[in-house]
Amino acid sequence: MKENVYIFGHQNPDTDSICSAISYSYLKNQIDKEHNYIPVALKEVNKETEYILNRFNVDEPKLVTSLKPQVTDINLYNELFVKETDSIRKTLEILLSQAGRILPVVDNNERLIGIVSISDIVHRILSVENKTILRDTKTPFSNIINDLHLKELFNFYNKENGSGNVEGIVYLSTDLVNNEQLQNVTHHDIIICNYIEWKKYIHYAGGVIIGGIDNEVKEQKLKKECENYINQLNIYENHEDLKENEEHEERFIGSMFYSAKCTLELVKALAQATPINSMVIKEGLQYFVTYETIEDVRKNMMTSKFRRFPVVDSNGKIKGMISRSDLLDINKKKAILVDHNERGQSIDGIEDIDILEIIDHHRVADVQTIAPLYFRVEPVGCTCTIVGRIFEEQQIEIPKDIAGLMLSAIISDTLLFNSPTCTKADVDMAYKLAEIANVNTKMYGMKMITQGSILKEQTPNQILNNDRKKFMFGKYKVTISQVNTGDFDGFFSVFESTLEEMERICEVDGYNLFVLLVTDAVVGGTEIIPIGDARWIVEEAYNMKAPDKSMFLSGVFSRKKQVVPMLMNAAQL
Repeated sequence: MKENVYIFGHQNPDTDSICSAISYSYLKNQIDKEHNYIPVALKEVNKETEYILNRFNVDEPKLVTSLKPQVTDINLYNELFVKETDSIRKTLEILLSQAGRILPVVDNNERLIGIVSISDIVHRILSVENKTILRDTKTPFSNIINDLHLKELFNFYNKENGSGNVEGIVYLSTDLVNNEQLQNVTHHDIIICNYIEWKKYIHYAGGVIIGGIDNEVKEQKLKKECENYINQLNIYENHEDLKENEEHEERFIGSMFYSAKCTLELVKALAQATPINSMVIKEGLQYFVTYETIEDVRKNMMTSKFRRFPVVDSNGKIKGMISRSDLLDINKKKAILVDHNERGQSIDGIEDIDILEIIDHHRVADVQTIAPLYFRVEPVGCTCTIVGRIFEEQQIEIPKDIAGLMLSAIISDTLLFNSPTCTKADVDMAYKLAEIANVNTKMYGMKMITQGSILKEQTPNQILNNDRKKFMFGKYKVTISQVNTGDFDGFFSVFESTLEEMERICEVDGYNLFVLLVTDAVVGGTEIIPIGDARWIVEEAYNMKAPDKSMFLSGVFSRKKQVVPMLMNAAQL
């Protein structure tokens, strides 16, 4: 089975994050057949990206919010379990074959219903004293056959007992010393006797177990005698003619089995043929589901009196047992980061995954890894430009839909080549991709920016989280959102409600500064809107007047090159 590798961009993903993840996943799946590369999104795609995916008929990537280690990442070697009808002997054999002393108990669909422990079983064995134990515990007759290793001469017991369970009393031949005692035996009962006694009991008990047949000579002799006896009674294939009736009590004949065990050994083994149903612990059952995080599992284990716990899947089907030591044997999830390399902008649980590669066009930040990795960062305007180069280097043909996605990402990140982050490499790659996708770069670019960002149709939360990143400017906690739009005028219809949402986020998340950049490539600049007690940083950086709620920055398109450096410098004043 191929191992999954997840490819994703930053939180609040923009078009480049989504399109580079999809495109690079396609590329990796072409050149590496040993892994399954899966593009995922850390949050819902924005309107622009949604338009692009629909335009090129590509499915949205799966939404994944965390890659924290889960129970499913543990190596579950132990999948042993028992059912309520299984015998004590079978359960003990399984228990003693493993390290733990607890077993999960399941129903017929292998869904967890409880647990059974060795201490409870031992207590039952020591307390077995009465002759009705098999009947009281509804022991399946098949348990007796299997656990006592009985060989069958003829078996009518299940015909006489429709449930298939033992419905009578178990007698030793020594319990039946006179005819009065023998008359109390019913066709539901079982008698254990030796080789010379079986003919005496065959017409009374539903089952006769003959012990001591421990060699082939005895076995053949018993079979011959049994065959002759049946012939004498005119008992052939149809047992229905011989069922009990008032006039012909003596015509009834029970089932016959034999064993190499002596009578004493059979008696001891019978106690272990009883099912474990009455020993199963169902109340207060503690178990874990495969989707639970290791962090939560560890917390629960530390406060539990148990040492081993069943693991089930989302349908309740048993997958195995785990203990505290199993938490040390975890298969970390594998991932490739695109369009970011900063821990604060990445997925929840990034510190617990194996990062195989990073493909990015931003500054090198603070993602740390234990093992070496492929790290490719280039000073271009878009991650998809780098991905396009890798396609060329690997000599992999770019499909039309993938070309369309990468082109769209370049247009979005460079604001149709207007951003100062745009390089010749971005432009050259964009026109190559446009030819493959069979679109006009300028016409498609203008329509994409306009169709994907009609702000008056979006909620303040959607606007602010389309593409939002977190920063630390010294001691100041800052978040900066940028939205590219061709609907500049439409934004002012939701301006006041967006300011209120920014203030709320600052208060709830403890930001000193929230900056919203509304960028319009057609108008040729960006409206900058600051909120927070560190708003003075924006005022210092752009000579913004304190009473103004916003300010238009002509020719400003890039958060990375034209906004973040200015704010960082101002914060140090």
